[in-house]
Amino acid sequence: MSQSRPHSLRFRFAIASLLWVGIATLLAGVVISDLYRRHVTHTFVGDLTNHLDELTMLTMPGAGGAPVMFRPLSDPRFQDPRSGFYWQIEQNGRPALTSRSLEGHYIVPASGSGSPSPYWTRDHGEKLLRIDRPGAGGLSFSITASGRVLDAELIAFRSDLAISLALFAALMLTGAALQVRYGLRPTQRLAQWIDELREGKRRRLPGDVPSEFSGTVGRLNELMEAQASLVARARVEAGNLGHNLRTPLALVTAEAERLADAGQGDAARFILDQCHRMQRQIDYQMKRAAAAGARGTGVVDDLRAFTDQIIGALQRLHSDRDLTIVNAIPPGVAIRVDPGDLAEILSNLIDNACKWAASVVSISALAGAASIEILVTDDGVGIPEGLRNQVLDLGVRLDDATPGSGLGLTVTRDIVSLYDGALDLRSVPDGPGLIAVVQLPRR
Repeated sequence: MSQSRPHSLRFRFAIASLLWVGIATLLAGVVISDLYRRHVTHTFVGDLTNHLDELTMLTMPGAGGAPVMFRPLSDPRFQDPRSGFYWQIEQNGRPALTSRSLEGHYIVPASGSGSPSPYWTRDHGEKLLRIDRPGAGGLSFSITASGRVLDAELIAFRSDLAISLALFAALMLTGAALQVRYGLRPTQRLAQWIDELREGKRRRLPGDVPSEFSGTVGRLNELMEAQASLVARARVEAGNLGHNLRTPLALVTAEAERLADAGQGDAARFILDQCHRMQRQIDYQMKRAAAAGARGTGVVDDLRAFTDQIIGALQRLHSDRDLTIVNAIPPGVAIRVDPGDLAEILSNLIDNACKWAASVVSISALAGAASIEILVTDDGVGIPEGLRNQVLDLGVRLDDATPGSGLGLTVTRDIVSLYDGALDLRSVPDGPGLIAVVQLPRR
């Protein structure tokens, strides 16, 4: 719960289930144990009452009025000294007959006329459940059972109960775990749909979700539709603005050229420089608008194959130069970037490398756990370290004799930043040239 972190639903359900099952099992154990104790005590009292009835029926006055029993009680435990079951007959407040289990000892005589209700007492340090009954001729009958007999039965039952409840709790927790897993399955599907949405495989989330999520999914779809509509409208407005600016800009440029033809060279050059600057700004903002509109809505499954397509186009563009373009990207590397944005990034960097390379341009990639680095290396003269940040600014060119607009690296940097990535220019460690490194997060 990596997915079972404290802030995850799975963790919360697991803790809630554990607490509930634990508390319910504990309460069940207490209640069942108490019910069984009452039942066993009631049974003991019933057995002792029956034995007392039997003792009363078997006892008759003998010669001289002393009590005599015709036969022993039917329960053999009254014959066993270690059984914990005793009886005693008193005459005029003094013990007259006792069970063999007392081994010649006596139970403390009952006070008064005795009580037919069972009660607990202590005799010689032993806890006894006792019933007394008065009889004719000054006789008093007492029958007792040691508390250790009842305790032993309760302990045995509680041991079995604990094992049974532990197994029951384990089954309940297993069922709760399966229930949580089944209940959270829609959230896993929702996460998968969102990934597909980010990869451009879906345009909206499906409505086939549990009712608890339907409201959230509906609002997300409405939000994405509103954002898509806003971005589309912004891109249309940007295109219209660019078109509306290009027409008067073309007229101003033409007028400046006529001024140059008329001999007003200084004024014409100033106006043309400003027109070119405005044109670069228009082109730059149009490229930014196009890239921002597609952010995070696609994935490139094979970076090497994708780069081969870019290399093929640029080889035709630079066919007049004897350049070797090497694609050293491992096969099967995937990257979550809109294909249009990635094409813009690679085209700008490889084209720039081809303009400055002496003979070789190499493209490679390093895939890490959290990010992917794309490296475009050329064997040209390189860029001095003090100028590397400067060339990333809009319209900056180190050599006006080399074809270009000064927009490529700036646009590339801005597109990369849209994906929370970075563009870095480095020196080749063991020779001349430049390495343009694009770092993009894998997610």
